[in-house]
Amino acid sequence: MQKRYKLSGASLEAIRAKALQHYGPGARIVAAEKVTNPGIVGLFAAARFEATVEVAAVPGVPEASAAGPVSGPIHEFHGPAIAALLERADAAERDLHRPAPAPVSTASPDFAGLLDQLGKELQEAEAPLPAPVPLPPSNAVRVPQPLTGDGNLIVLLGLGDDALGPALEMSIAAGGSDVRTGGGLSAFGHLHVQGRKSATAARAQAVLTGQTVVVAFGLGRPRDVPDKGALIADLAADQLWIVADARRKPEDTRMWVQALQDVLARESTAVTGLAVIGASETASPETVDTLGIPVGWVDGRPATAPALGKVH
Repeated sequence: MQKRYKLSGASLEAIRAKALQHYGPGARIVAAEKVTNPGIVGLFAAARFEATVEVAAVPGVPEASAAGPVSGPIHEFHGPAIAALLERADAAERDLHRPAPAPVSTASPDFAGLLDQLGKELQEAEAPLPAPVPLPPSNAVRVPQPLTGDGNLIVLLGLGDDALGPALEMSIAAGGSDVRTGGGLSAFGHLHVQGRKSATAARAQAVLTGQTVVVAFGLGRPRDVPDKGALIADLAADQLWIVADARRKPEDTRMWVQALQDVLARESTAVTGLAVIGASETASPETVDTLGIPVGWVDGRPATAPALGKVH
């Protein structure tokens, strides 16, 4: 089961680090917004980010407190003390805009008193920090999962039209995604994504419709794979999946997959997981394990282990 928490930080990078520390590598940001704090009478104004983090339950790892971890200078407070403080700040703001307002000075007794009361009330409102969630062993290989979240982009890479089936299956499992095509693959009823501009437009549309974008990208034939690296990297996908047909000769599959990984490495683009098709139609589906990519999808359903040798 997945849970969601609210985290704040000075940047999205800081929030990602905080989520990793407290919830482990299974945590991911599904929504974020920039919040500007006007401060008190214009003083101490600052901007921060607030994000919703979704955490998949990990067997053997205790769940974090529903309140979520809070660290550093960012706090979330509740109660009448803060409400009263905000009311006084609003009153001070109204005084600032009245005709001939009295100047607010850091040397004035009122300002010093406000800061003193602010410190007292914040101390009263602070809650004890929950204990950090222990991280799983660093050498544990997890089953990759298709990303969800409005406007996120998943690209499945396969020979010919191999990627279309898993793309549609992932869409059904997610409750309906915006499935599009890319590269050398086209399909009736599905819009085609070509380059960063159209990928960004697809993301924007998916945000409005509350969907994830899943692109079935056709690599063509094995000999065409080395030419596709720049096109794939230009899409700036949140996840890249390689689609492998377990019915094909292991040596042939290993050659084009290795060629694809080589060109993606030159583009500083990583592969998330392997989507396997045809596993139920061969006596040796575990041959795809030699590709060295964790399996996350098998014949229309999420995998239960990162290697087929442990599934069949």
